[in-house]
Parts: sequence; structure tokens; C-alpha cells
Amino acid sequence: MIALTHLDLYLNQLNGILPKSIGNLSSLQVVDFSYNNFTGSLDDLLSGSFSLLRELRVHENQLAGSLPDITILPSLRYLEVRSNQLNGYLPTVFEHQSTLQFLDLSNNHLRGSLPDFTGFSSLISLFLDTNELHGSLPNFTGLSSLVVLLLSNNKFSGSLPDFSGCSSLQELLLDENRLTEWGAQSTRTLSSLTELDLSKNFIRSTISEAHLSSLSSLMYLSTSLNSLTFELGSEWLPPFQVWRLSLASCKLGPKFPNWIRNQGKIGELDISNSQISDTIPIWFRNFSSNLMLLNLSSNKIRGQFSWNYAHIQEIDLSSNNFIGSLPPIPAKCSKMNLSQNKFSGTLISLFSVEHLPLTFLDISHNQLFGALPDNWTYFRGLVFLNLGHNNFSGRIPRSVGHLVSLQTLILRNNKFYGELPASLRNCRSIGFIDFGLNNLSGVIPTWIGEDLPQLYALILKSNRFGGSMPSEMCHLSNLHFLDLSINRISGSIPSCFENITSMIEKGTEAAEHIYSSNDLSAPPSRYSYFDDVLARWKGQEFEYGRNFAYLKMIDLSTNELTGEIPLSITRLLELKGLNLSRNRLQGKVPAEIGQLKALECLDLSTNEFSGEIPQSMSGLNFLAYLDVSNNNFSGRIPSGTQLQGFNISTYEGNTGLCGKPLTKTCPGDEPNDGTRPSSGKYEVDGDDSEYERWLYISAALGFSTSFWGFIGTLVLNHRWRHAYFLFLYNLKDRFYVAMAVRIARLQRKV
Repeated sequence: MIALTHLDLYLNQLNGILPKSIGNLSSLQVVDFSYNNFTGSLDDLLSGSFSLLRELRVHENQLAGSLPDITILPSLRYLEVRSNQLNGYLPTVFEHQSTLQFLDLSNNHLRGSLPDFTGFSSLISLFLDTNELHGSLPNFTGLSSLVVLLLSNNKFSGSLPDFSGCSSLQELLLDENRLTEWGAQSTRTLSSLTELDLSKNFIRSTISEAHLSSLSSLMYLSTSLNSLTFELGSEWLPPFQVWRLSLASCKLGPKFPNWIRNQGKIGELDISNSQISDTIPIWFRNFSSNLMLLNLSSNKIRGQFSWNYAHIQEIDLSSNNFIGSLPPIPAKCSKMNLSQNKFSGTLISLFSVEHLPLTFLDISHNQLFGALPDNWTYFRGLVFLNLGHNNFSGRIPRSVGHLVSLQTLILRNNKFYGELPASLRNCRSIGFIDFGLNNLSGVIPTWIGEDLPQLYALILKSNRFGGSMPSEMCHLSNLHFLDLSINRISGSIPSCFENITSMIEKGTEAAEHIYSSNDLSAPPSRYSYFDDVLARWKGQEFEYGRNFAYLKMIDLSTNELTGEIPLSITRLLELKGLNLSRNRLQGKVPAEIGQLKALECLDLSTNEFSGEIPQSMSGLNFLAYLDVSNNNFSGRIPSGTQLQGFNISTYEGNTGLCGKPLTKTCPGDEPNDGTRPSSGKYEVDGDDSEYERWLYISAALGFSTSFWGFIGTLVLNHRWRHAYFLFLYNLKDRFYVAMAVRIARLQRKV
């Protein structure tokens, strides 16, 4: 046991503090405690003598504390402590650790600046990503053995450092920091570099051929999400052949970047949002053999797109000016985004390949028309489908019920008519449905509440649905956004809203599954985001992106609803918006409405509500929009700045209301008999007479104090009294002389 050299406890379920007794095993050369739940600090482990220790692996545990002095390990070659809870600063003793070859401290909470690593003459790999390190980067000159340098996801600032002498460096990842400058001298000697990632910084530099001409081994280049301007000659041919090129949000245009034409091995190309306003050149066909990912989104590229890339898996052409018919879906494509263009025609061209692996399809905001094909059975793997904002017509085909993996379905702003197909009840994974702004009719089916348990957003706005609102919708416990406005729904509001627990409790599962549509690197499981949603919020139409997940709202406005507001609505404590306007609701507003402390928008206008406005509403501190106009409310508007701070139009059309902000005073607020009423626009309330009385008393006291203070001083102080009367005497003489001179001059002129 004394001669034990290797101790391997990898991937167990061990926990507790690292035992100090291990320090007695002085012959240990390799220790692997990774992928457990050990706590404590590295000091507990290194309290003994480990003069022979070469490798220490304790990653994926719960170790805390700072990094100890590792100079006590003179033979250490490999140290991996990533994914723990280390904090504190990096010790400067690293300068003297010349034997270390591999150091991984990534995904911890280390802070402070980097020490000088020039003493690491043997260092091959350095991983410090995903910490809280900051400051400028030190020079890495002289680290001739360094192959991998990963400093991503920190707070480093300033310029890229000098890497002169790092002749072996192959991977340099500095993404997600705060770097501001990329000088050509930083990368001019990195001829062995295969991967360079500077994305998600604040670099504002102009990139010339000098920055890239030495990178002859480069295979991966990412400068996305910086303010870089590429000024490369149209005839310049890079010395490298990259497989992945990501230049999103850099300035490449207005012409299509001609310098990438010789990149015949490219597999992933992202030049989105790069200010290109050109047509796609013919030589772009050269990428057809290897291209797997293509992102040209958010440019102004025009013309037709007729290329069919056989191996492409993800393609994003959104937010451009492409015209013509839709390109066919490649046989291996899993994600296709053609939205925000000027594509026209029907969907027939999309259905040229059967049994596609497609999981994501967005062709919204185009000029497509015609009826939908009824062979959606070929798309059983679809998770996200957006056909909104086109000119599609006809009935929703029954075959959409074969989309059993569907999570998001958007048919918004088309010309669909007829009833909802009953086959949709088979899409039990669906969470988001938007059929707004169509001509759909019939009744809202009960199976929506019975068979779609994952539904968290239902938008049927501006259709022709009639009948009553089914109580089965209260079974949708995850529902956090409901918009049935501008329909013909009648009857009373169901009284079972307390079953919608997502509006009662904080947090929502839906919010955890909403992602940006521009992330082409996202795996298919992340395609459950939705299109921007138009919601009537605070009296206007607003478009919501990812923040929509946190907008818990019910909009039943512009229907034919009758009856009273059910008490169950007042139990939706997380509700932020409630719009019941333009119906025929009546009765009193429940006094318990003041329980909705999160409410920001409340619209009860144009109904037949009566009685007083509940006093509890004055406690809705987050209420930013209120409209109770055109009802039969009466009595005093509840006091408090929250309700009295709204515009008069909020309350107009209620002849029985009184009190601020209205000009109509309430009984008991009139001036008392015998008091002088004020006139004109300065009319005041009766209790202002007391204020005026004290105003006159204060003025009299002030004048008396000032007058007798001055006179008393003259009486008691003879020097001040003499000076004062001498001043008056001289002033009289000056006035007399000035008047005499003036009269004499006038007489001479006459």
C-alpha cells in the first residue's frame, strides 16, 4: 500500500471532504478523483508530500477555495481542476512552475488578472475559460511549446497580445471577452494556427491582408459579433483553406466577398448581418459539395436562390430580398429559415423529397399563396413550423395532425377559413399555437384543453370563432398567454381559472424553452422558440420576441361575452395583463381584483360594469395602463396616486364617477356655506380656505418681524442711527442738485 503509484476513483458517486490521509501516500504519481461530488479545497488533498505526483485530475467536483501553491509539486505535469467552485486569484508563483505541461482551471469562479506565463517553457495546453478573470492579456512570447490557449468567456480587455515565438500554437480561443483591438502584429507569426475564435468581443479594427496572410494552416475562423471591417482586395486569395468561416455582424459588403471563392473545403459559412447588398455570384456553386451550414441572413441580398446543396443540414436565408419560388428542401436538411423575403408561389416545390429529417421550417413573411398541400405526413419530425404572414388560403389540412413532434405552429395573418381540424389533437407536444388574423370559424373545440397538455400559448385573435368559451381550457395548467380577442365568442367567462397554475405561481416552463431563431449552431432540441408575437399591450400593438415568455396575459376583448368577471381570475397572482374590453360584461368588479399585484395592464372599457371601482385597485403599484371608460361605474374614484395619476380619458363615459382626476367633485367635497368661493380657473376646494388664512397670518408675522427688527436696530444703536439719517440727508441733497441742473438745461434750450 505504501508503494501505491496510481489512485483512480473516476466517475463514482463519492462525496464528502477530500481525505487528508491521502497525503501519507508519498509514492503517488497519478491521482484521478474526477466526476464525483467531493467538497472542501485542494489544500485538503495537497497537505501531504507528493514529490512524485505527475498527474492530478479532480475536475467535475464541488471543490472550493483558492488554488494552492503548486510549487510544492515539483514533478507535476498535468493539472485538471475544471468545473469546480474555485475562487480567488491566480497565484503569481506560476512564474516558477516550469515543469507543467497541461493546466485546466476552466469553469470556475477565478478572478483577477493573469500572471506572467513566460516562465512556462514546457506549457502545452492552458485552459482558463469561463471564469471571472479581467484586465489586459499578458504577452505570451517565448512559449514555443504552447499548442492550445483557451481564455474564452472572461472579461479580458484591451488589445490582442503579442504571440511572437508561439510557433506551435494551433488553437487560440478568446471569444466572449471585452477585447477592443486586433493588431496585425499579434497574429503575424502564427503559421501553425488552425483555430482562431475572437467572436463576441468589442473589437473595432479594420482587417487587412496583413492580419490573415500568415495563417496558412487555418481551418476555423470566427470573428462574429464584433465591429470589424474587412478591407481585402477582390483578387486576394487567402493562404488557408478553412472548413468553418463565421464572420457574422462584421462589415464585408456591399459586394459579396470575392476572397472566399477559393475556399473549396468550406463546410460551415456564416456571413449574416454583414451589410451585403449584392446578388449571389455564380462561383458560389463551388461550395455545393461540402457545405453543411449556410447562414446569409440579415443582409440585403437580392435575386433568386436556386442552388440545391446536397449535404446541407442547416440553411438560413432570412431577412433578405430573395425573389422567385422557394428553393427545394435539401434531402439532409434539418433546419431551413427562408422568412422575411419576397419569395412567391406555392409550397409544391418544398414537397419534392419524401421523409425529410426536417425539424425546423420558417417561411413566414413572404408572398406565398395558395392552399397548403395535404401531405404533411412526410414531415413527422417537425418541431417548429411557421407559415405566418403570407397569403395562404383554404382549410388547414388534416394531415398536420401527423406532426406528432410539433411544439410550435404559426399560421398567423393568412386567409385560412373553416374549422380547426380535429387531427390537431394528436399533436400532444405542441406548446405554442398562433392562428391569429385569419378567417377561421366554428367553435373553439373542447379537445384543446383535453388533449394538448403542454400548451402554454394560444392565439386565435381576429377570426370568426363563435359559441361559448369551453371550460375545458382551464385544464391547460401551463397556459400563460391566451388571446381570443376580436371574435364572436358569447356566453360567460368560465369560472375555473384557478386551475391555470402557471399564472398563479412564479416561473414558467415555457420560458425555459424559448430561443432565438438566428442561432444556427443550436441543436434541434432548441427549436421550440416562436415568431415575434403581436399583443395588445397598454393600448397599443406591440411585438414581442423572447420576452414574450414572461408576459402572462389574457385578452378576451372585442367579443360578445356577458355575465360578470369570475372570482377565479382574481387568483391569477402572476397575471400581468387582462383585457376584457368591448364586450357586454356587467355587474360589479370583484373587490379581490387588488390581489393581482403583478398586474401592469388592465382594460375593462366599453362594457356594462356598474357600482364603484374597488378600493383595492389603488394598491396595484405596477399598473401602468388602465382603461375603465364607457361603463356605468359610479361613486368616488379610489384615492391614492396610482389611480388618480391616470388621464381623464381613463374614466370618461361613466357619468356617476367623481373625484380626481375628474373635474366633477364628489358629495361632501363642496365648499362650506359662508366661505367665499374662488372664481375662474383658480377655483379651489373648500378646505383651501384654511390654507389662505394661515398664508395671511404668516405674511403679517413676516412683515412685522422685519419692520420692527429694522426700527429696533436704529433705536438701540446710535452709530447705525446717525449713519442712516446722514445717508438720507445726502441722498436728499443729491436729488435736489440733480433736479436743479436738469431744470437749468431745459430753460437754456427754450
